[in-house]
Amino acid sequence: MTPRLSRFASLALVFLPAWAFAAEPPTRLATSARFDLSGDVPIDHGRVVSGDGSIERMNWVAADRSRFGYTSNFRIGRLGWKPLAVAFTPEASGTVTLTLMGPWEQAPGGGVYRQEVFWDDLRIEGGSTSADLGLESRTGWEGAGAIVTASLHPPVAPSAPTPPASPAPPASSGSHYACTWHDQPLAAKIAVKAGVPVTVRVQAMARTPQGFQDMKRLTGQDTPAHRSAKKFLRGANLGNGLEVPPGQNWAVKYTVDDVKKIKAEGFDHIRIPIGWHHYTGAGPDYKLSADIFKRVDYFLNAAHAEGLAALINIHHFDAFTSDPAGQTPKFLAIWRQVSEHYARHPATLAYELLNESKDKGTTEVINPIFAQAVKVIRKADPARAIVIGPGRWNSISELPALRLPDDDDNIIATVHSYDPFFFTHQGAPWTNRGDDGKQKGIQFPGPPSSPLVPDPSLKLTPGFQSWIHQYNTTPAGSNPSGPEVMDKAVAAVQEWSDYYGRPVYLGEFGAIMSADPKSRANYYREFRSRLEKAGVGWALWDWHAGFNYWDVEHDRPEPGLRDALFGRP
Repeated sequence: MTPRLSRFASLALVFLPAWAFAAEPPTRLATSARFDLSGDVPIDHGRVVSGDGSIERMNWVAADRSRFGYTSNFRIGRLGWKPLAVAFTPEASGTVTLTLMGPWEQAPGGGVYRQEVFWDDLRIEGGSTSADLGLESRTGWEGAGAIVTASLHPPVAPSAPTPPASPAPPASSGSHYACTWHDQPLAAKIAVKAGVPVTVRVQAMARTPQGFQDMKRLTGQDTPAHRSAKKFLRGANLGNGLEVPPGQNWAVKYTVDDVKKIKAEGFDHIRIPIGWHHYTGAGPDYKLSADIFKRVDYFLNAAHAEGLAALINIHHFDAFTSDPAGQTPKFLAIWRQVSEHYARHPATLAYELLNESKDKGTTEVINPIFAQAVKVIRKADPARAIVIGPGRWNSISELPALRLPDDDDNIIATVHSYDPFFFTHQGAPWTNRGDDGKQKGIQFPGPPSSPLVPDPSLKLTPGFQSWIHQYNTTPAGSNPSGPEVMDKAVAAVQEWSDYYGRPVYLGEFGAIMSADPKSRANYYREFRSRLEKAGVGWALWDWHAGFNYWDVEHDRPEPGLRDALFGRP
């Protein structure tokens, strides 16, 4: 949840950063840019016109003020400028304040990470404010951010304190652009007219923090990692199986028969989520029980017998993501024992270090821990493919912050994607989205032939109500429940993979059973085709644990899924 905006530190026009007026907060590379729109009149019909981003109601303001504003976030990186255009319509004439900020993310120990964002090419269409809002003339802005000169390296006066970041990149256009972060924003007012749509166009990129260590770029498409990745192109997750804590009753039963059917359907591998951490003894050895190895061996032997590759991971290790430093010894001990046990297993087995790191297990925190784990594994198993993903639940947007060991060329990066989330997780009780998560009836692709009428018994947030409006009214090409979200996800993966020379694997994607069968088939078909065109291997979630590929009752694939994933009835 995003907190209320902090008040501007000063209302004076600022041309130079005010970096040194307070103790420096911890920094991290921004992976998204954020700006807010706050009106003195209600504004409506917010939508993304172009670019890889979102526009949503502010969920941290009072309910009676939600109609007066939007917050917009879009994916950025440090490699180049990324565009976004959003539109809205004022219900009355007045002013709307545009605030250029940066992402909000709480830092360890409190406060907010300093994630600096550069802004350029700002254009307003439909409002009466000047076309560039003064980024070149440097007029019209208030706040503690900065308008910087692109030709200065660093972009401050010689007498000013050195900012905690790298020199400025070339401007997208002109010679000046803005630099902000969450607690040092810049704001300007847009005059709006009742009923006249306004479009805000902007470009942004991340400012590289001082001390940021970039990953080595590999060349060619024939590294050991690329060869390993070809074994993991079409997979199925054995979800809610071996990762379930002992004694809990939500586990799904899998057998050798499931493995045989997975092979017969045309999959080439299985991904096995495992809760190894539930089966360790006391430290410092954290000895794994023979029972968990026996249970894992059962599936690995079955997969090998069927000619399937297999990927094993550590799944739901919440103690680690809540206390990475404190749990690192246990984490490393698990991988030492696993790699020793499977060192002689065929090369069709791969190790995935951790599923969906989250909470305190940020990408920056887990990068060095994962590097230690790689060294531990390589002592026992030097040639095995290792799969590593970023934080925030293996989010694609976190790829720019992922740091893989430079000296290891048999590592595959992994990400997950469940976009569009309101479609793929409709009715899912575990999403922590309140009544928003209970709404069903969302189709793929949108818009629906008949507008979705929200369940009147549910108390939906303003943000979700805005999403439903866009879903009901936006054309298929840009509908929030449509293939465009997949295009953006795959493009972001390709950009990162091409730049760093590392293959990427989509370890999870899928749609819940509460979605209608035709929409589920459409979703899998559209995503699969885009992934295969990009050369990205995938594993659907899941075989038969709530996002089913296989219909256990009728002993056959769920309607339309065999054709959607393999092109045959």
